Amino acid sequence: MKTALFLLLSGLILTACSTMQEMNIVQTGENSYEIKKSDSSYPGPEVLQRKITREARKFCHSLDKKLHIIAVHETSPPFIGSKTPNAEIQFECVSKKHP
Repeated sequence: MKTALFLLLSGLILTACSTMQEMNIVQTGENSYEIKKSDSSYPGPEVLQRKITREARKFCHSLDKKLHIIAVHETSPPFIGSKTPNAEIQFECVSKKHP
């Protein structure tokens, strides 16, 4: 019984890890960045965008700055063939005094 439970939990963890791509923040300018995320399962509209926006906000906060989104892109269904759900935002980390 314990072995079956262990195998079930291990399988679920591996499945979760394989469906989510790690987010990478890429610097594209002096204070500008880009972050992309894809998910082989469809979590629903704007879910990926919210996740990467949250990560971008945390990143800017770690620099003692605030997030300013420049552009947002998200793929839409249907996801046929090699087309997978993905989202990307281009953003800046600006001074907290910036309007």
